[in-house]
Amino acid sequence: MPAASAWLTAALLQNQPVRNGVVVALASGIAAACVLVRRRWRRALAVVAAGLGCAGGAIAMSTHLAALHRGPVAVAARSSASVELQLTLVRDPVNVRASTGRALTVIDATATAVRRNDAAWVPDHAPVTVFAVAGHWLGLLPGQHVTMDARLRPPRRGDLVAAVAFASDDPTPIGRPPRVQRWAGRVRNALRDACAGLGADERGLVPGLVLGDVAAMPPDLTTAFRMTGLTHLNAVSGANCAIVVGAVLAALRWAGARRRWRAALAATALPAFVVLVRPSPSVLRAALMGALVLLAEVLGRRSATVPILSATVLTLVLVDPFLARSPGFAMSVAATAAIVLVAPGWTRRLARHMPHPLAAAVAIPAAAQLACTPILVAAFGQLTPLAVPANLLAAPAVAPATLAGIACALLAVMSPGAAALPAQVAGLAAGWLAIVARTLSALPGAGLQGPSGFSGIALVAGVGGAGWFVVRRLRRRRLRAMLDACPP
Repeated sequence: MPAASAWLTAALLQNQPVRNGVVVALASGIAAACVLVRRRWRRALAVVAAGLGCAGGAIAMSTHLAALHRGPVAVAARSSASVELQLTLVRDPVNVRASTGRALTVIDATATAVRRNDAAWVPDHAPVTVFAVAGHWLGLLPGQHVTMDARLRPPRRGDLVAAVAFASDDPTPIGRPPRVQRWAGRVRNALRDACAGLGADERGLVPGLVLGDVAAMPPDLTTAFRMTGLTHLNAVSGANCAIVVGAVLAALRWAGARRRWRAALAATALPAFVVLVRPSPSVLRAALMGALVLLAEVLGRRSATVPILSATVLTLVLVDPFLARSPGFAMSVAATAAIVLVAPGWTRRLARHMPHPLAAAVAIPAAAQLACTPILVAAFGQLTPLAVPANLLAAPAVAPATLAGIACALLAVMSPGAAALPAQVAGLAAGWLAIVARTLSALPGAGLQGPSGFSGIALVAGVGGAGWFVVRRLRRRRLRAMLDACPP
């Protein structure tokens, strides 16, 4: 209850004035206090939990919004000033193509200081998006400190940055990136080099499956993955974290390590993997959940998935309330909740008519896709009717591609020649995924587009309600036929 109320409150207040968040926080706190004063403990528990969650979400969002719009960078952006910025890169720079056809480099960074007209540096901590037409940005790693001259512009309404900066020259690096980022950069480059001898599909797909690096994927393959609901395979998430942690635990168990040592060493591997693949919202959710599960293992406690998922959502929303409207975060949480709460029941029902492993292979992607469909439609207007068969066909190749790709990346750093065999294994698995995506995307009805926003949600709700009504009527008719067939 606190996680859901904090998440909903943060999402509703994201584009609202700060004073609205303060009002909501005060009202939620007063409501919780009034219920506690009446001492109706059993009835009041849900109300108190919801009230505290709303208050926490409102306070977190109000604090972040105030810092976002009132800092020196935001003030300079409102006057479209030309400034000098000190930046710390947050993600790898990427090349995009504007609607005019012009090639741009986009950099997500944090402005740590700003100065105008050679005045003194003014410290800040403001997220900014940098657009560069040319320059030596590609190849810079997250954590790298740079200075640059830029013209600031205010962001669009709803953008979660303090300013948009248009670079007017090359960046000037300050020092070197953190050592862990240099290590991650070497591993990512080594994987790309090891896959250079594979086919075009495999060469672009293996780094995407392993590290979320889709820069080399052919555009038509990217479209095929989107039409068939396989895009999540290139967005590193819970499945990848589970595969990595599971492989580490299995190796340590085979080596004879004790339970607590296995959990502790797996907890060490988890943040290294997060740095390697970059901390996207889905990766953060999966990593924090994995860390809590491993902590319970170290303490000798049994871990329950639903409370751990709730604690993860609450923690992430309070630390970064801007995640509340992130489609990737929402789909990651929704898919995980559906797999935990819905998939087991569907598996038991399907297991009456088919082998249990096949029933689980059908129920898990079906539940996850059903939970993600409203978010996909609301955010992108994307309908993927072939997602369940596509994920069912792709499932056997995901783990081999991921594990072989990780082995390839690690071996390529130490000995490029030794990485050839795992690269071929990962390429074979990735090739199967490409065949599945291209074949199913060519079928009629693949990749249907619908309305987005509230219209899309209303459409999904209407179709889902009609389907539920039809199924219920069919069940009643079948039950009535069975009763009529029984002798009096």
